[in-house]
Amino acid sequence: MPFFPTLIPKPVSNDTEYETIAKSFREAMKGFGTDEKRIIKEISSVTNAQRQIVKEKYLTMYGRTLEEDLKSELSGDFEDIIVALLKPRYEYEAECIRDAIKGFGTREYVIIELLCTKESAEIEILKQAYKKLFDRDLEEDIKGEEDGPLGRLFRSIATGDRPSGYSVDFILAQKEAQELFDAGEGKLGTDETEFVRILASRSFAQLKATFEEYKKISGKDIEVSIKSETSGDLEDALIAIVQSIRDRSAYFARQINRCVKLPGTKEKDLIRIIVSRCEVDMGEIKKDYKDLFGKSLYEELKKELRGDFEDIVLKLVGTD
Repeated sequence: MPFFPTLIPKPVSNDTEYETIAKSFREAMKGFGTDEKRIIKEISSVTNAQRQIVKEKYLTMYGRTLEEDLKSELSGDFEDIIVALLKPRYEYEAECIRDAIKGFGTREYVIIELLCTKESAEIEILKQAYKKLFDRDLEEDIKGEEDGPLGRLFRSIATGDRPSGYSVDFILAQKEAQELFDAGEGKLGTDETEFVRILASRSFAQLKATFEEYKKISGKDIEVSIKSETSGDLEDALIAIVQSIRDRSAYFARQINRCVKLPGTKEKDLIRIIVSRCEVDMGEIKKDYKDLFGKSLYEELKKELRGDFEDIVLKLVGTD
């Protein structure tokens, strides 16, 4: 799978250079007013790993945390994205999941995006971050919030037991393709349990082969069958798995399009995607966005966003 980040490491060779960046952040917040342009320049010129070093230098130099100082100076969506950029990626994603499941009502689409698109190695890192931050088990928290087929899907993925690697059992692929057909298109009603069992327990490589066999058996693409046989959040979760297996960056391109095209731009969702993908595959996401929607992602965001928030998002996404 190709990885084309839009934010790449800045050459920083020694502690003095990190201290210079920390000092620049401090100077941007001193005196009357805040130099937002300077903050954007500094935070977008270093990677997440480098920001962690800058945060340590800032604390040593000034006896205060960079995050708290920035939170006291900034506001709104601009504050949210700057603070998000300061957090280690998986800790930030763990916070997003925690926010999605606590309080009144669960925002399942956030969990779908952050769980169903990941392979087992990523899930394990996410679980460790969740435990570190909240001293709670991710599986148990999900278990307490979700039941039914969707809850079983989430819990199965959250165990991190999905096999990894590229080996494929083609006999198993044929067998489970038939089982998927028999659970949906081949019967009256739908056995959602079978869809959950197979899509949550097999490696991405194995599932890709299963989907190819499914089309031979049913004459339909697996996405078409999922959309006709399931609905709501379960449908969205299963589709997220399928699309991530086929082209994860295209999945996120569709999610960004949803953010900017639904009535009222969904800034919090946009922040989550931009922050989590800019060092992974944002370059590929931009390409897929153009292929899927015939428009430049950079220009679409420029049209929808305003002010300092627009400036930092465009800096992270990068020009075409």
